[in-house]
Amino acid sequence: MKIPFARPIIGTNEISLVNKVLKSGILTHGPFSRKFEKDFANFTQIRNILAISSCTSALLTSYFLSGLDKNSEFIVPAQTHVATVHAGTFLGAKPVFVDCEKDTGNIDVDLIEKKITKKTKAITIVHYLGKPVKIDKVLKLCKKYKIKLIEDCALALGAKYKNKHVGSFGDFACFSFYPAKHIATGDGGILICKDKNDLQKAKLFKGFGVDKTFDQRKIPGEYDVLTIGLNFRMTEMQCALGVEQLKKLKLFIKKRKENFNFLKKKINNIKNINIISTHSENKFISSYYCMSILLERSLKKKRRKIIQYLNNNGIGTSIYYPKILPELKYYKKKFNINKKNLINANNISNNSICLPIGPHVSQQNLIYIAKKLEGINKI
Repeated sequence: MKIPFARPIIGTNEISLVNKVLKSGILTHGPFSRKFEKDFANFTQIRNILAISSCTSALLTSYFLSGLDKNSEFIVPAQTHVATVHAGTFLGAKPVFVDCEKDTGNIDVDLIEKKITKKTKAITIVHYLGKPVKIDKVLKLCKKYKIKLIEDCALALGAKYKNKHVGSFGDFACFSFYPAKHIATGDGGILICKDKNDLQKAKLFKGFGVDKTFDQRKIPGEYDVLTIGLNFRMTEMQCALGVEQLKKLKLFIKKRKENFNFLKKKINNIKNINIISTHSENKFISSYYCMSILLERSLKKKRRKIIQYLNNNGIGTSIYYPKILPELKYYKKKFNINKKNLINANNISNNSICLPIGPHVSQQNLIYIAKKLEGINKI
């Protein structure tokens, strides 16, 4: 049996729509970019939406508009994808790392305030594996210290906090459509700006600072450059994919939830593993990105063997994430950060394995995965 960790589900409608774009000859700045933004806004009930080339470019734009520079700091969880911190460090700012909650992997909001200094320009929260952060406490801190809140929603499309979609709360929010995510556009992302003025600035920034897109120019080649900017445009082909994928998103998330709960029941009694919490409870509604099991006691030293065992049996796995950010060579050398207070983040990065629960996974697949996991204590 072959069960990939992730696999985008691309149907005939997606293929047909992409072919339509290719035949039109309009590959950027076209109607599908605008439709994708509109459909995303309708799904999330959030306004000020901007299609952008990737979640990383959305993060960089957010940090840029938040004023990050070589004299500033930004607070991030120690356990996240490197893009979350790269985008701010690229602008010269210093990342300040905070430990995570041991049960969820989310940033420990109770540890944030003591990390805030006069140089702090932003706090970035990451909804780890699709479970929302305790946002209320972070919002109070941002208001108290007059700093920006950035939501990294790369793994959390469809997740909700107090019945509002994640991305609704921050000054900026960033989404990813990489092939492993909830919907796939090849690559690509969405940037949300709470303030309409920031949205206009973001539009300029993602397109070289040019004041008119191609279809807005009355005379070809007539435009001006109002500010510094880069090329963070999302293509029409990607947006066409996104339009069709959004139509399936509710079903995708429903299937992920069913798979998570089914697999959880099957493996809940296996010794020496603990399931990182990503399920729905009270005011938190997860997007069920994947299932992450935390190895305990005798299994802690066997992660590589267990991964090889699962992979050899056709079960795709991943690790979110294999090292805490301060342990990555670049950040270790550049900042030499004290890691003694990052206990929970270290534990998750060193001892977790992520299992597939995406909509491509069948119930038969899950029974097979559970059966193979029953043997890991004998490895």
